[in-house]
Amino acid sequence: MATLASSSSLLLSCPPSNFSPPSLSSAPRLSLPSFSHSNALSSSLSISLPFLTYPTSSKRFAPSALSVRASATEKKKVLIVNTNSGGHAIIGFYFAKELLGSGHEVTILTVGEESSDKMKKPPFNRFSEIVSAGGRTVWGDPAEVGKVVGGVAFDVVLDNNGKDLDTVRPVIDWAKSSGVKQFLFISSAGIYKPTEEPPHVEGDVVKADAGHVGVEKYISDVFGIWSIFRPQYMIGSGNNKDCEEWFFDRIVRDRPVPIPGSGMQLTNISHTRDLSSMLTLAVEKPDAASANIFNCVSDRAVTLDGMAKLCAQAAGRPVNIIHYDPKAVGIDAKKAFPFRNMHFYAEPRAAKDILGWRSTTNLPEDLKERFDEYVRIGRDKKSLKFEIDDKILQSLKVPVAV
Repeated sequence: MATLASSSSLLLSCPPSNFSPPSLSSAPRLSLPSFSHSNALSSSLSISLPFLTYPTSSKRFAPSALSVRASATEKKKVLIVNTNSGGHAIIGFYFAKELLGSGHEVTILTVGEESSDKMKKPPFNRFSEIVSAGGRTVWGDPAEVGKVVGGVAFDVVLDNNGKDLDTVRPVIDWAKSSGVKQFLFISSAGIYKPTEEPPHVEGDVVKADAGHVGVEKYISDVFGIWSIFRPQYMIGSGNNKDCEEWFFDRIVRDRPVPIPGSGMQLTNISHTRDLSSMLTLAVEKPDAASANIFNCVSDRAVTLDGMAKLCAQAAGRPVNIIHYDPKAVGIDAKKAFPFRNMHFYAEPRAAKDILGWRSTTNLPEDLKERFDEYVRIGRDKKSLKFEIDDKILQSLKVPVAV
């Protein structure tokens, strides 16, 4: 049945937290993953095996004393190995600009060729902003990183590209052999196993077979000073993966917004400036950041319905939210909706406690800015197809205005 979602609390804040960073030899914990779809609940029992030395078992912590030696005045030479696809590309772009603004030297190595069609899209078509701020941009194969950067020495390397060890190992090995002091890696909060106790915090059970986990383990074995960052969904000018745009596309065309399940599933959506500020603190506080995993997210959750309502508020338009069961309709929710159809919510406890980081994401205000750009680039007038939506709405017998 089609329903118009009622008003409810849209955002949830996480309280201040205190804990110490995860150990690489955490004791195993029994984990009960939570439901994954719609109105059905399913639980599966999983046990992290004792022979796994990486923290694939959950451990939530009490704070430990940390001696933070501020090094913000020490200017670093930073290499960012940046992906050429997906939503993570914007992380490297914002990180480079923030580092340059803080006086550091930055080279950003983007996978592929500068002349490729991908470079005509955001954020790559805005790389002139990095160059004008004093940064250097190069393109090439990360497996030949030393050749691509021309033998330049760096203090810090961030890999914001690889998802498995085969891809990242050449960068790690080159960095170690080249005398790089600190290695940072953009992993993913998607490696956490579903939990009955959201939100995800650093030290929670991860999927041992996830490619990112193998990379995290190798980095911790090779480097003395390292940090891992696990982002979720993000917004920001220059993003090339739809997030808020998915909602705007429907709202401005007076179309129903189909959301799987109840719409009360919690997730985390961060502005990219929060991710870049957290990464910059790790560069400027290497001793404090070292050997730590950081959930690279904002400190507020939002429901799926709440995201639709906030986007409508930003656009100054009404919203008609329709809930559906993907299995009953016969569609793959991953193709029909931009977020996971489950509670997928992490908190940035480590960054707050260890780095003194604070989130600045403000979805109501940030979405207004995003909608202004959405209109400015003319996407509100673009001809779009909504074939999956139409299948859902037809199944629910919901009329759609032509």
